[in-house]
Amino acid sequence: MTQGEKGLSWEPIELQEKLQVLLDAVTRTESETPKQNTRTLRKTKRWREQLDEIILSLDRIQDRLSVRLESELGISLKTNELLQVAMFQPSTKNLFSELEIHYASGEQSPLDDEVFHVLVSLSEMAKALALVGDAAISMAVLHHIWQPKATDVGTLTQRRADLVSNEHLAKVCDEWGLYEHRIHFDPVEPSMSEIDHDKGTLTEAIYGIVYIEHGFQKVKDLVPKLTR
Repeated sequence: MTQGEKGLSWEPIELQEKLQVLLDAVTRTESETPKQNTRTLRKTKRWREQLDEIILSLDRIQDRLSVRLESELGISLKTNELLQVAMFQPSTKNLFSELEIHYASGEQSPLDDEVFHVLVSLSEMAKALALVGDAAISMAVLHHIWQPKATDVGTLTQRRADLVSNEHLAKVCDEWGLYEHRIHFDPVEPSMSEIDHDKGTLTEAIYGIVYIEHGFQKVKDLVPKLTR
């Protein structure tokens, strides 16, 4: 993300194209690995399967989730890439780190170091979108609940806290079907509080995308989606 004169902007990273290049390279490495090298074959098989899973997830996000959100929010998403990035979870980081190390250790690398850095950082980009959304939601909610009478000001903090709580944002996440579109390789089922936190973060990321693509006024317009 970069900051322009009119606000934040996003420089496309051509995510799906880069992942396909990486998948092709892994598939080729797997086919060229001697059968007796079982350790490498186990790794390349796992890498291929995980990359396949990610690419299929990106397609589902583009074909299903983006359409649903555009209908729910009454907006047009200018790029599906931001939405795809928003779904990446920290557990994807290991895959790209392993691939970067593998291809830097002698194999002919299909991607340069900068691209690998981008892939390793995808979950951090998702967090950045949520950070933007969190800030935008907080201010937009204040605009929505602000009361000019001094006697009513004392309720602002609690009302705002209720609307932006993880538990409340998790309900919005469920309404929009965000959680099932996460891209992750978590080994164990998280606790309920962790799930609510993840769901809240996903909802914030959507509002971050709205802010970047459509500006703060549109975030304000969509605050009622949080107050239902």
